[in-house]
Amino acid sequence: MLVRLLGGALAALVAGSALADSVAGPVSLAATADCSARADAQWSFTYTQNPQREFGRITNLSGTVLGSYDIPSPLTGGSFSGTWRQDIGIPQPPNALIGSYGGAGDNPPTAANTAEFFILYNCTTRQVIYRCSGNLGTCPTTAQQGLGRASEAIPSHSPATLAAMLLVLAGTGVWLLRRRAVIRNQEK
Repeated sequence: MLVRLLGGALAALVAGSALADSVAGPVSLAATADCSARADAQWSFTYTQNPQREFGRITNLSGTVLGSYDIPSPLTGGSFSGTWRQDIGIPQPPNALIGSYGGAGDNPPTAANTAEFFILYNCTTRQVIYRCSGNLGTCPTTAQQGLGRASEAIPSHSPATLAAMLLVLAGTGVWLLRRRAVIRNQEK
């Protein structure tokens, strides 16, 4: 019985891994990324089928497309690791937030055979606010969507909630101190 269970789990694992023919690796902001010319990323991914197309779109928070492309892919050999070039056509002011989205894979794209990445960064300080890589559909595609995802990860509470939490914490502290004093008095 255990052998059948383990065999079934192994078969499901092998079948599931066969579906994912493109696997995206880590992504980071490239040294060449700036406010006026490039929104490049350091990225890696592997693939079992040569990608048919490469695509990218660079946006700012107002939704303006700063650059985009969709071209046939020259990639062969099963993997890519390096700088993914993303040209900016509309220079941005200092401290603008830029979303750099790109990928490679099937034409039309499929989740199984298309890898993608996204980086949201401050173009002056080069601080990365949000980054993502994965199969098609995993990452945001615009600066606005990226900021929304980054905001989800930052907990925020109203002043009333914070005050209530402070009162509960203070009340718990007072209760523990009184309990400690009572226990010490009982020991004497």
